[in-house]
Amino acid sequence: MSMIERAEKLKDFINCAYGEEFREYYYGKFFTGSMSFTEDDESCTIYLERGVVTKVETGLPEGGIDIGLAGTKKGWDMWAPCRRSLSIVCYQIRQGGNPEDFKTIGEPIRYRQNNNALAQAGRLYSYIRDGVTPGSDMPKRDESKPVPPDGDVAIRGFYKRINGVKIYFETNDAPDDKATLLCLHTAGRENRQYHDMMEIFKDKYRMYSVDMPGHGKSWPLPGNNVINNYKEYGKWIWDCVEALGLENPIVIGCSMAGGITYHIAQEHPVRGIVCMQGNDNTEDGMGNVREMLFHPYVCPQHSHLEFTESLVGTRTSQDRVDFINWGALCEIGKIKQGDLTETGTFNVSDKMDRITCPVMIIEGIDDQAYTAEMAQASLDRLVNCKNKRMKLYEGYGHFIAVENPEAVCEALDEFIQSI
Repeated sequence: MSMIERAEKLKDFINCAYGEEFREYYYGKFFTGSMSFTEDDESCTIYLERGVVTKVETGLPEGGIDIGLAGTKKGWDMWAPCRRSLSIVCYQIRQGGNPEDFKTIGEPIRYRQNNNALAQAGRLYSYIRDGVTPGSDMPKRDESKPVPPDGDVAIRGFYKRINGVKIYFETNDAPDDKATLLCLHTAGRENRQYHDMMEIFKDKYRMYSVDMPGHGKSWPLPGNNVINNYKEYGKWIWDCVEALGLENPIVIGCSMAGGITYHIAQEHPVRGIVCMQGNDNTEDGMGNVREMLFHPYVCPQHSHLEFTESLVGTRTSQDRVDFINWGALCEIGKIKQGDLTETGTFNVSDKMDRITCPVMIIEGIDDQAYTAEMAQASLDRLVNCKNKRMKLYEGYGHFIAVENPEAVCEALDEFIQSI
């Protein structure tokens, strides 16, 4: 099939069978302009009016590229094993391939505004190119299983003023005679990520979770400033520990907060740490992306959807996927920018030999941002830790505490029993 024939098929997909998803779920109804696709020396372009394809042509627009995707045959072939996400393809090529094999093209702000629609159009084009029915290669998701299925929720919220700022906490008020756990949320999100785990442990382990300054229900820092470095972040966490009166807590974190648990264990007395989807070195080159997170022409809640989807596991039940995506819709651009600045400059790998407390690493291996190989490298650097372990979960991803809280609690229970 030639590129123009693929483009005609893509027009049919977007205007008919997959039109509602493209226009509504992926915000395609807000896009008027052109999308170009190239493979080696061939190219084609589709023109859209508010998410409806009006014209298809060979080649690139005479007036210049609006937005699009450009790749080699090798680059387009990489969609096959991870077709659910443009972000995954770009990330994998950035990490281990030739960046010219696949890249986005066009004006950066224009792309960030419409990346969800372009990602879905590219995904549909990839299915057409490979002769595969859209969605047929995706595994079946888990059945929904709310925790608990109905009734009262054993979670209590309260505030404490810390460093002059009102900080919001939640707890399950469980017994604290076995272990006390302090839980830290992912970048840009808030402590509802731990609700299911709190319910599961409501009669067993006392859990506290905290909304970091500016997140969730916590007040921002004076002047609406944000935390953007790990040393300040770590100090705030320990100030929270002391404000709660916790002695030797087990500190749990996910993503950027997973990495921070290593810093906490290097600097403070803790009973143990649990790092979920984190790493001791997350330095990166995301400068341009971070700048766009707080750009007046870019809506972070909309521009983050496809990236969030790329991190979620293929087995995660739809209700939990929906909650994770709702988290993206609740994000504040300036807060996410600060968090990802902290993450992109975080590196405590040279101090891992300081950690002697027990360490548990939990990794959903569908997470393309924090891989099992990265987690193993962190584990290997814990040279003075006698009680260290790692659990891997196939089919689950970056938001593992939300995606599979039952498995996380089972692993955590074993870990606590070991210490």
